[in-house]
Amino acid sequence: MLHIAGPPAPETLRHDQLARRQRIVRTALRALASSDVDQVRISEVARDSGVALGTLYRYFASKEHLLAAAFVEWQAALNKKLEKEPPAGETEAQRLRDVFHQTIRAFQMQPQFFGVMMMLSATTDTYADDVYQSVSSQFRESVQTALEGPLDEDHRAIFTTINSVLESSLRAWVRNRATIQDVYDNVDNAIRLIYEYTPA
Repeated sequence: MLHIAGPPAPETLRHDQLARRQRIVRTALRALASSDVDQVRISEVARDSGVALGTLYRYFASKEHLLAAAFVEWQAALNKKLEKEPPAGETEAQRLRDVFHQTIRAFQMQPQFFGVMMMLSATTDTYADDVYQSVSSQFRESVQTALEGPLDEDHRAIFTTINSVLESSLRAWVRNRATIQDVYDNVDNAIRLIYEYTPA
C-alpha cells in the first residue's frame, strides 16, 4: 500500500522553508482579519503569499490545517499580552475575571476568530486538531497566571467550568442569540457562583 506522508512539522523545516511557511500563515491571518472563515480562499492565500497552490499544500494538509496555524498566531498575541500584563485583582476570582474578560474582548473585536475555533472543534483533520489542542493548552497556561497555586484537580475543574460557559456564550453571541454583554455576565456569574456562593 502506498503511504503518503503528511505535511512536515515546522521544526523539521529548513530556514527558507520555515520562512515560506510563516509567510503563508501570516497571509492567511491577514485574510481572516478582514473576512469570515467561509470567505477565505486557499487559492487566494497562495497567490497573495507568492507561492503555488501545490506548494501551499506541501505545508498544510487542508484549509482547516492552515487556518488552525493562523489561529495559533492570533492566540499567541493574546497570550503574550496576558503574560506581559499580570491579571489585575487582589483575589483569584478577580484575576480570573480579568483574564476571561480580556479573552472576550479579543473575540469581540474579531469575532471571525471564534468562527475558526468552532470549525476546529469539529474538524476531522488530524493535523488541524493537533494544532487546536496545542492552542487549548496554551490558553490554560495563560489562565494559570491568575491562580494562587498549581493547576491541581480543583483548579482544572474551575477552568473547565468557566471555559465551557465562555465557549457556549460566545457561540450564542456569534449566532445572534445573545449579546456580548450576556457573554461577560455569564462568565462573571460562573466565577461568582464558584467563589462566593454559599447555600442557605
